[in-house]
Amino acid sequence: MLAFGLASCAVAQKKFTKGERGALKELKAKTIKDARKEARKMKKQGFKPFPGGLPLEMQLQDSWIKQLEVNEEGHEKYLYADGNGVGKTQTAAEFQAMEVAKLQLAGQISNEVIQIIEGKIANEQIDRETGNSLTKIVSGSKNYVVESLPYVKPRLKVIREVGKRDVEVQVKLFYSYEESLAAAEASMERRAREELESEADELIEEIDNIFDNVFQRRGERRGRNR
Repeated sequence: MLAFGLASCAVAQKKFTKGERGALKELKAKTIKDARKEARKMKKQGFKPFPGGLPLEMQLQDSWIKQLEVNEEGHEKYLYADGNGVGKTQTAAEFQAMEVAKLQLAGQISNEVIQIIEGKIANEQIDRETGNSLTKIVSGSKNYVVESLPYVKPRLKVIREVGKRDVEVQVKLFYSYEESLAAAEASMERRAREELESEADELIEEIDNIFDNVFQRRGERRGRNR
């Protein structure tokens, strides 16, 4: 997987200070130069845009700037992930890359939720048994989350030939935090109902409380799925 100039963000709840916001403006101004440099490097590696796609420099610049966007509370506005796929055809490689990126995104959300669950256990807000059941539901919901995420057009999509017959596709996807969290919550609640019928209502209530916590910390609008 290529490193696209800026480190990939997890769902960590970072809030930018006034000084950091000023630094972000400087970073945005620097992206044009960096994008050109990275584009030259990728071209040497054999990567090129898809037919009809924007020039590589513009795709890199656009994706880097989007990573820096924040909401009114100073939190990252978008959740993003990289995906890589290799296949005999362009279509097969692209599909694989998209699925890998979505799975990475689902993993980021799951890790954040599990951290909150562990915090609730440590603070005795929920008992260990309930916490373990929630962790099991969350850990096993990644594929559900992937299925629930809608298609989005990659901000970065490049392709190169690998060997004599294969092609490699790399993509970078961006989802709004609000939409991603809402999709994840609905997926986890669905899995709870399917896997734990007798305990479902209690666990779904806890899942709802956890996502309330996440939305509040980010200052996002809370959409209800039920």
